Amino acid sequence: MTNLTVGEWLKQNKLTDNDINFIETLLTFTSTLESPLVKTEDINNKINTLFPEKKVEIRGNFTYKAFKEILNENEISVNLGELLNRYHSQGICKNHCERLLKENDDIN
Repeated sequence: MTNLTVGEWLKQNKLTDNDINFIETLLTFTSTLESPLVKTEDINNKINTLFPEKKVEIRGNFTYKAFKEILNENEISVNLGELLNRYHSQGICKNHCERLLKENDDIN
């Protein structure tokens, strides 16, 4: 892994600013699901309001597989394992990234 920030790495991977914002929003919003006060319906409404052109529906426990499916469905091509490892190494949603990475045995 090079010393690029996550944003720099995503731009290097030719993602648009909108796709980068979508990924960051998805990651941060789903990290709040661990709180009993946050409901998936609220997260879905917020994400769909911010990104009406994207297809996303969070159901229950957010998993690595669900994250990958959402990216694929929205034609966002990025190595999810590397993406989560980069966020994790920079301390962004660290516990959430670690949990997702462990599901896929992909943690560095």
